[in-house]
Amino acid sequence: MTLRNRIAITFTLLNFALLAIIFAALYFLNRQYTYTEFFNRLEERAQIAAKVFLEKDELNLPIFEEVRKRHLRTLPMEQEFFFPLGQKGATQPPVLPEFLDAGMLARIESGDEVQYHHGQLSVVGIRYEDNQGVFATVIAAQDLYGQRKLTNLLRLMALTLGAALLVVFFLGRWYAWHILRPIGQMIRKMKNINSSNLHLRLQEKPGRQDELKQLAVTFNRMLDRIEAAIETQNLFIGNASHQIKNPLTAIIGEVETAMLRERSSAEYHHSLAVIGEEADRLGALVKQLIRLSYPDTGEGQKAKWRFDELILDLVEEFKETYPQAGISLEFSNLPSDPERLLYQGYYHLIRIAVSNLLENAIKFSGNSPAKLKLCFSDEELAVSITDHGIGIPEEAQPHLFTPFFRAENAQGYPGYGIGLALAEKVAKMHDGELKLVSTPGEGTTFTLMLPF
Repeated sequence: MTLRNRIAITFTLLNFALLAIIFAALYFLNRQYTYTEFFNRLEERAQIAAKVFLEKDELNLPIFEEVRKRHLRTLPMEQEFFFPLGQKGATQPPVLPEFLDAGMLARIESGDEVQYHHGQLSVVGIRYEDNQGVFATVIAAQDLYGQRKLTNLLRLMALTLGAALLVVFFLGRWYAWHILRPIGQMIRKMKNINSSNLHLRLQEKPGRQDELKQLAVTFNRMLDRIEAAIETQNLFIGNASHQIKNPLTAIIGEVETAMLRERSSAEYHHSLAVIGEEADRLGALVKQLIRLSYPDTGEGQKAKWRFDELILDLVEEFKETYPQAGISLEFSNLPSDPERLLYQGYYHLIRIAVSNLLENAIKFSGNSPAKLKLCFSDEELAVSITDHGIGIPEEAQPHLFTPFFRAENAQGYPGYGIGLALAEKVAKMHDGELKLVSTPGEGTTFTLMLPF
């Protein structure tokens, strides 16, 4: 079932239920009014009947004629009964009609006005006193007019409710179609968007601030992210293919050259050395690519560990690997409580990110002294690595975290342009950011900021 039909049916059922409740209340009130009106009429006729029957001999002729004329208009199935009350010595009780019993007479004798329905008959009983004694006057009749009025009212309400049901259903379908038409237009346009025309966007009507505009804006922003991700992926694949192709071409070329003719052992040794060197380059590149890809899923589980210990271990490792490079270490605003030094995150990924930054500082400064500073605050910690190397041109800085991008002045240095992209990715995984400040020819400072 379509959403339009569901809305129309729900709208119809709600209106049907509301109208049914209103009509039922109106019918109930009208029925009660009709019953009350007829009971009052029967009570009035009971008073007249008692006066005619019990006081006929006491009335003068003009009064009697007036009463008689009023009483001649009988009601359908009208029946009149008069029963003496208070005659305890009576040997034989009066014969009662089927709609009356001794309990009703007792209630009439006590002064209650009896009003009830018996089948299609409406019955009224009153207590009447005159000089002959106390009597129970009972009038029974059928309210044909009132019953027809209620029946006609019920039929009219049923017809009105049925007609209203149809009208409300079609109005609901039209209203649902009118409301959902923009969504239908969006769906049709969405179906036309694929990988070959990701530039298409849904229309965002200016000045409109409803849910439909929010839907269009959200979908367009999602398309922006998808388009950017696909472009980045295509760029990544192209650059990765190019980077992998170079060492593979060198390896294949060296193998083909070595197999052209018989060579000496020294020549074969040289060829194998070249192949081994290119294979090492290829292995390092593949390792960097794997590192760049797996941070999306993380490595193990986040755990708590001392951040200062990670920095100390990393600096000791680099001093052994690059003994000619001077690395100075500075801790700032260290908390007095050792528990505040604990950080919860992916230990190996953050180690790789800081290691890449420190390695770049040493590589692009020609083994000049580099400074690593660890600073703590209440909300975050910051790792700053400063070098006095070649610096980064201003026009290259916005693209520096793009995989495989390398600035013009870095082309003569070894590397693949993956380390900074990986470091930024690790920072985002921890809800942090990687900032840089650089001046060409003077040096660069990278700051890894991680919130607690």
